[in-house]
Amino acid sequence: MRSLPYFPVLIACTVLLASCVSPLPRQAMERVDRDTPFALVAENPSAFLDRHLLLGGVVISVEQDEEGGESLLEVMEWRLAPWGEPLALHEDGRRFLVRSSKRLDPGEFETGKLVTLTGTVIGSETRLLGEHPYLYPLFDLDEIHLWESPFRYGIHPHPDPQFPYYVGPEDYQRSHPYDPGYSAYPYTPYWYRVH
Repeated sequence: MRSLPYFPVLIACTVLLASCVSPLPRQAMERVDRDTPFALVAENPSAFLDRHLLLGGVVISVEQDEEGGESLLEVMEWRLAPWGEPLALHEDGRRFLVRSSKRLDPGEFETGKLVTLTGTVIGSETRLLGEHPYLYPLFDLDEIHLWESPFRYGIHPHPDPQFPYYVGPEDYQRSHPYDPGYSAYPYTPYWYRVH
């Protein structure tokens, strides 16, 4: 009879732990080198060859080779939650390329979708980004998870173009003068955006 009051606590702990589990397989997560930050890899990919990293961000593009066997995914880095979910655009806005031996459907991995993946550093590739050369770190894909879109589609706008309007917070409510006062895409708690 005494164990009955602990049952709700046990259920709550189970639900809490299940919500913080990575969507990627445990074997892939165990190989991740958490001591190697992506910023160092982006500066000099050849110094970190064969390192296994956990990465995430928003899909920029997907390219297919002529035979349709391999895919090349271009991703803009986002900061990740401890369980691997992309939370917000990283301040540096770095990009990276991910080579996949299996075909990634461009209809599924469309521009703007969020992904979390594990990959091995295999080198770098220089491409034009706008008019300037850009050094992309190149990864070989191990595991990937495509996140569902956080927005509902088909929402009809209000007939009045001025509704709803945005009123920003007062200056004393902002943490710094450039704080926009609204949440990042997708919604993230304020403390994740400022730290």
